[in-house]
Amino acid sequence: MDRRQFLAGSAALMTTAVWASSVDKLLALDNAQAVAREPWAIGFNGAEGDYLPLTMQVSGEWPAQLSGNLYRNGPAKMSRAAKAYQHWFDGDGMVQQFSVANGQIQHQAKFIQTKKFKVEEAAGAFKYTTAGTVIPNALPIRNNDDLNVANTSLLPRHGELLALWEAGSPYRLDAQTLTTLGVKSFGDKFKGLPFSAHPLDDGQGGLWNFGVWYVGGEKLLLVYQVAADDSIARMEVIELPQASYLHAFAQSENKLVFYISSCVYEEGETYIDAFKWRPELPSQLLVIDKADFKARQLHPLPAGFVFHFGQAIEKNGELSVQLCLYPNSAMLTQGMKGLLTGARKTKTPHAELVTITVPLTAPLTAASKTQLAETLPSSARINRSGVMMEFPQFAQQTMSQKELAQLTSGKKELAEKTGGASEFAPLFGVGARSDSAINSGANSTFKYESESGLSNTLYCIHNAKDSSQHGEDALGDTSYSAFYLGKGKIAEEPLYIPATEQHEAYLLMTWLDYHNAQSGLSLFRASDISAGPIASAQMNRVLPLGFHGCFINA
Repeated sequence: MDRRQFLAGSAALMTTAVWASSVDKLLALDNAQAVAREPWAIGFNGAEGDYLPLTMQVSGEWPAQLSGNLYRNGPAKMSRAAKAYQHWFDGDGMVQQFSVANGQIQHQAKFIQTKKFKVEEAAGAFKYTTAGTVIPNALPIRNNDDLNVANTSLLPRHGELLALWEAGSPYRLDAQTLTTLGVKSFGDKFKGLPFSAHPLDDGQGGLWNFGVWYVGGEKLLLVYQVAADDSIARMEVIELPQASYLHAFAQSENKLVFYISSCVYEEGETYIDAFKWRPELPSQLLVIDKADFKARQLHPLPAGFVFHFGQAIEKNGELSVQLCLYPNSAMLTQGMKGLLTGARKTKTPHAELVTITVPLTAPLTAASKTQLAETLPSSARINRSGVMMEFPQFAQQTMSQKELAQLTSGKKELAEKTGGASEFAPLFGVGARSDSAINSGANSTFKYESESGLSNTLYCIHNAKDSSQHGEDALGDTSYSAFYLGKGKIAEEPLYIPATEQHEAYLLMTWLDYHNAQSGLSLFRASDISAGPIASAQMNRVLPLGFHGCFINA
């Protein structure tokens, strides 16, 4: 299959019969049903309109040297005309901006003006079927960008901010005013190119990224490199062993790493419903050589499911990759629907931070047209940390000497090239722990359950080692520190702010206090998160809970 066929097929995915097999199905909620919702559900109510600039109430000591903008993206338009979406992924994207300057914080937010958003805003009602909700009498879908909600992540690129989705084009935003500038083009030849929400820096001013096409029984992965000038430098269409749900990937110095899960695309009323959990199908780790996309390996794994990755390193002829591993796909297919019903949270398994280590043969075998890759015997080792967490973050560039001293206690300097580390740096993330737990480190014991069932604790993994010294499925010697935000608070993705000559390394994290109907953000020293935030800011706004963001220095 050539590139043009793949791009045409990505549009066909959005118009396939599984999206419209139940066009008379009613939407999940109306206003009358919303009264029975749990207190935490206010984080999923969405927003009615843009938020005008507002100065937040600050506490603690915001470093005068820290100046810039925190941006976050997530689903925000969740209902129209008294009808609500059924899945968290469906909401139209809204970009939040927290401007940090002179110890003060100002917030504003705007809906991303996608084609879908503008059509539905004018109509005053939902007009397009989405990833998880069938809309009665929906408008026809001509291409994937007709459905683009631009609600997942944000990427600073050439002085602009790109709002990303999973299956369509990035939307360009003015980083200061948040004004939508239009659809990002990679050339007419690649119009509508599926652009995942988690591209990776190639270390040369460009990006690695991917898209998938699962129409008509196909199971294709498109891997490509975006050059520094935003042209498509090269790409490869790869046939997968199964049509797995793919959200993100990882990179080491020489490899790209994908987790091919046991959650596979089949049939359903919506795109999300079409994904089924098939534990009889083993998951697999797909390793692709950056220099030659045809050179790749498959490593069989037990059935599992993954959204997000941490770091990947190559050492002693092996590849080790961190990921947040679920035992099944219930979070995607059930949990994110339960969030929008407002009922007590559907019980779904938490993700555990694990490290998977596989051998690297030299060289990788080039795949033929009919064979995905060299499939190796099961030799993967899985090091389970015992820490239940998501939204992993780490230093994704060369650390300064000051930062190394703070975070790695004199470990040897990381390689300069992005993805070229030979040791894991400290890893940060969030998870849910019991509201009766106290802040403590690795020697504490606690249940992974909170009032909301959602993240309320910030983690720092200190010894996220590769599993070369651990047996299969062994609990490693991972040590970590943690900070519990408090009852009634939901923690969002923490963002790592690297140290500069002016300031040390920080973690900046937004949160929702649903008991007091307030949103806020807190600043932590990356070297000691267990000490709690050194500064915070809050406001009487209930912002929609979102997914991913970025920080841009002033």
